[in-house]
Amino acid sequence: MSSAQTTAEYEGLPAFPTPEKSSETEASVWPYIVIVVVGAALILGPLFSGMFLRAAQGEAMIASFAPYMTETSVDGYRDNLTVLDAARTNIVAIQQNGEAPGAYTYVDNFVRDYPLIQSDMTRMIDAIDANRSNYADLTQIPPFGLLPWFLALSGFVLIVAGAIGIRRARRRTRVPRILAGLVGLALIAMPFGFGLFANAPAGKPLLDGFRPILTTDEVRKVQGYFVTLVAAQGELDSRFTGAVREAHPDADLRAIDSLGEQWQPMTSSFAALVGTMNDNVENFEAVVALNESTKPLGFDAFTRLGWFFLLPGIGVVAATIFHPVRDARRARSQTQGGGSQ
Repeated sequence: MSSAQTTAEYEGLPAFPTPEKSSETEASVWPYIVIVVVGAALILGPLFSGMFLRAAQGEAMIASFAPYMTETSVDGYRDNLTVLDAARTNIVAIQQNGEAPGAYTYVDNFVRDYPLIQSDMTRMIDAIDANRSNYADLTQIPPFGLLPWFLALSGFVLIVAGAIGIRRARRRTRVPRILAGLVGLALIAMPFGFGLFANAPAGKPLLDGFRPILTTDEVRKVQGYFVTLVAAQGELDSRFTGAVREAHPDADLRAIDSLGEQWQPMTSSFAALVGTMNDNVENFEAVVALNESTKPLGFDAFTRLGWFFLLPGIGVVAATIFHPVRDARRARSQTQGGGSQ
């Protein structure tokens, strides 16, 4: 059969469909690949940084310190130290006047050690007082323990949407793109709605302020001070004041008596604070580790927390609008090209 005859036989038949260009397929797939990569990062980031456990520990720490981060509480602790200082001054005056017959080991220990006790406990109270506003800012954020779940669940939905989009790239189905776009918009809205940009940076100065006082050694030292105070108060109540009054009925014991009257509520409030500090040393260390988990990237996690939501959201939204924008440009260029002919 000649070539001319073959050509004649196939004339008039419909053209055989050709497969889509590989470049076109790649252009259809890559936005969904981006969505899957972002979704995986949102899951792996909290896992590798230990955010699930550490954020939960931070949430527990913030909740447990609530009773002590108020102006009333701080003022109460300062008043307690004033009562202790006045009692010591009273004791020293009595001793210098020779109005305290006998030896009082525990009272002497209190007189000797109280300047250091006062200094350390004042430093502790000052740290709490200086960070009350930072603490208040952090309480405006949703519970810390939920933040990694917001990221991970968003990542899971993005992976599913992206995988569906890859499988159906040639069909140009809108469902995975719309689903991913909604998640992306939610990620963009979260840091603003949650107040992460406004309030999360307060975590860094709060950690710096609490770092000197929330250590095992520091808490144990303060607990040791209570041994000194309890022993001294016991000796004041059982021996010292009785001996002074018996030997010198007119002796001034008003500050010592005031200490005795306020001793129970005072020790209860201090013990509660120190107990809370002791219970949260490990939680505090976990939050510090979480904040420093981004140090290799050149910044602290709390100062950039909002960006961990915003940047993935922007990336996802950009990927979801790629096809519509490209198609709109093509349609416009075709319209303009047809009009110029």
